[in-house]
Amino acid sequence: MQKFEYRAMYDVEEKHWWFVARRLFLSTILQKIVFKQRKIVDIGSGTGGMIRFLGKYGNVVGIEPNVVGRILAKKRGIILRPGDAEHTKLASKGYDIVCFFDVLYHQGIVDTRALIEAKRILRPGGLLIITDCALPFLDGPHDRAVEGRERYTLSHLVKKVRRAGFGIERKTYMYFLLFPVVVVKRLIDRFVVPSNTMHSDVKPVASWVNVICMVVTSLEAVGLRWFSYPWGSSVCIVARAPGGMK
Repeated sequence: MQKFEYRAMYDVEEKHWWFVARRLFLSTILQKIVFKQRKIVDIGSGTGGMIRFLGKYGNVVGIEPNVVGRILAKKRGIILRPGDAEHTKLASKGYDIVCFFDVLYHQGIVDTRALIEAKRILRPGGLLIITDCALPFLDGPHDRAVEGRERYTLSHLVKKVRRAGFGIERKTYMYFLLFPVVVVKRLIDRFVVPSNTMHSDVKPVASWVNVICMVVTSLEAVGLRWFSYPWGSSVCIVARAPGGMK
């Protein structure tokens, strides 16, 4: 991503409803998994916004290829290691959990190679946690601004994860309840905004909008305790590496 996108993410990811909702969704999805001093890797950490969240589940190593992201994370008191999704420079079979949070769909990343790298560094039976952007028809100026390569359908990404040798534990779309709003916005962007325009959705929103969206996504998180959603603007997959015991 461009330098200004890292800065924008750093400025809003603590309180912006979208980032808050992602952490809430993941908390709900992972609540049945018992973590005790697990070794966790967050690959493509950006500015480190997920590190403290993951710290509830174990000891976290953050990997980020972009020096701007690492500098901004350091301002949070978080040290990220250089490395990328395909070459983490970490020991084989040394980690219990590997995370890709909205990373695989970016330009310059071969997702199949990144998944193989995740399997290499995971211990037998370790967990892979993925969130990413969903549904190709939602592609627009935001994706161009953050250098997105493709948006996934859930079934397509599940197939890639399975081909890499993982077993699927949980799969769902996210941001289901706000999906109609997202579709309308993206259609407006597509047909009103010039096709060569790039503008990210990562920016402050009005406080009342933030509150409403957080209330709606909180309700959605409750539903994730019992069932998965059939559509949404993001996907989430929890998968298990071969071998080992659950």
